Amino acid sequence: MVVDYESIRHNARLLREKLAPGVRMMACVKAYAYGHGTVETARALLDEGIEELCVATVEEGCFLRASGIHAPILVLGAFPLEAADALVEHDLMATVFAASHVAALARAGRAQGIYPKVHLKVDTGMTRLGVRSEEELLDIAQMCIAQGLIIAGVYTHFAFADEALDATFTDCQLATFQRIVSRLRASGIEPGVVHAANSAGILRGPSYHLDMVRPGIALYGYHPAPQWGQAVALRPALSVFARIVRIAEVPAGTSVGYGCAHICTRASRIATLPIGYADGIPRAAGRGAQVRVGEFAAPIVGRVCMDQLMIDVTGSAARVGDVAQVYGADTGRAGSLQATADVLETISYELLCRLSPRLPRVVAQRQDDARI
Repeated sequence: MVVDYESIRHNARLLREKLAPGVRMMACVKAYAYGHGTVETARALLDEGIEELCVATVEEGCFLRASGIHAPILVLGAFPLEAADALVEHDLMATVFAASHVAALARAGRAQGIYPKVHLKVDTGMTRLGVRSEEELLDIAQMCIAQGLIIAGVYTHFAFADEALDATFTDCQLATFQRIVSRLRASGIEPGVVHAANSAGILRGPSYHLDMVRPGIALYGYHPAPQWGQAVALRPALSVFARIVRIAEVPAGTSVGYGCAHICTRASRIATLPIGYADGIPRAAGRGAQVRVGEFAAPIVGRVCMDQLMIDVTGSAARVGDVAQVYGADTGRAGSLQATADVLETISYELLCRLSPRLPRVVAQRQDDARI
């Protein structure tokens, strides 16, 4: 795997250009930074001037702290109550939407002599996490103040912002959120940093940006939906390669892989790559996904194995030792990650987050290096 951190910095710069002066950026580096490497990505983004980071779990936040990352970190997920001590000890901001969260953090804060910082979560349409009404938010905020917690922010998450042609639901979410936050202010409670926009929200326009934005997929070079492809010139930052370790010359009728899922309809050259679903390649990729060997588009054939997959290189000059591009950064071509996502009827996020830490990672200095 080759990761181009300069492309991540490039994408961050492009997204920042979309923001009004004073709007902050909190970079999402959860899920191993979408497969790109948590610590390396965090350092690249902080060097680029990103102010804050967010992760999904307490463990991800603690890992960043242990790696020497000192920037503010928000844990987006619901935390186990027994993890409150770790949250406070490592100066991680918790997402709070229940009285039990407040009580656990208050106990941990008193024990350590610290006033924990929290962000309050409002559910405006995802039906996932957060309080759902003005009254609930006011109650939780008052509990936080009474228990010695510092309200650093209030946020929500857009469920439909990636639908470029229809802003109706997103606009309804935004209006609901702003009304709830206004009620909090009217009650004399400052909400801290108010934020809602994910990558799609950033691209949708300034009215969605509020005090801070939380880009995720766009930082890594992928648009949240195809409709946004012309909005900003993002550069995918990651490519995955594997060397051919074997080529078998087989007659028509030969079966390939588990369950004999592929039967060669002609005399074929079947090459084996030492990468499989344990590395994050979907087992179903043999249903139409391709890799590239030089300029040759080779279909994946049969079921992807745990540690290998097979490709059909019939008609090419491929040899043992040649490098195959399994996922490329050149979106739109055969063998690109986005092309594979399209074939499998999924999203780039899923394929990126599947990538296993066991894949060796090489740092590219230039975008051209990442494309080989």
